[in-house]
Amino acid sequence: MKPVVYVDRMSQPSRAILIFCRAVGIDIEERTVKISKREQTKPEYLAISPLGKLPCLQEGEFVLPESAAILRYLAATHPVPSHWYPEDARGRARVDAALDWQHANVRGGAARLVFHSVLTRNMGGPFPSDKLLAKQALNTLKAALQAIETVWLAGRDYVAGDHVSLADLLMCCELEQLVMLEAADSEVPRIQQLLDPFPKVASWRRRVDGAVAPHYADISQILYIATERMAAKSKL
Repeated sequence: MKPVVYVDRMSQPSRAILIFCRAVGIDIEERTVKISKREQTKPEYLAISPLGKLPCLQEGEFVLPESAAILRYLAATHPVPSHWYPEDARGRARVDAALDWQHANVRGGAARLVFHSVLTRNMGGPFPSDKLLAKQALNTLKAALQAIETVWLAGRDYVAGDHVSLADLLMCCELEQLVMLEAADSEVPRIQQLLDPFPKVASWRRRVDGAVAPHYADISQILYIATERMAAKSKL
């Protein structure tokens, strides 16, 4: 049975799953649920995924939320190269550690920074708390980038070893969302300004992109188009 994956390509974790499936040749059925239209809150979707979150995987009666769990499941149930999610306990543990760490740190910084600097404008904002929350998110993000540069990439090309893994892809998709800062106020740093102090991070992102080319750019295209539109609108 072909897995059905409910996604929104504007969602970083959704893109990671789609890129991974394209890169390793996993045949899935992609079903779009528009977060911007709050389709994840509609009864028909909640009947499938009561948490009301994206992405979500369904195989018959089996339903699995959470992007990292979905990536692990797909890697474990399909014949994919072992470097994505190693079979040996220590190699797998390194990938798991990076996946667990990135959620609170990379995603915790990047996603919240974009949300409070750009996305709240489409939700009736900006709100009085946005600047403070964006500043806190920026501090979290800078600490995460420093950790990737000096810890996760210390002596290796990828965050869990010498080859690309699920953790690399999920982290890079989270960082890619920072392109949307082009639509933020001028006081908010742009993605290049944020990454310039971290040359290892910049090189690593290029390696990950190359490891899954051309799928990274193809799946991320919607993000770039949305950013151009938001940036143009912000200048009116």
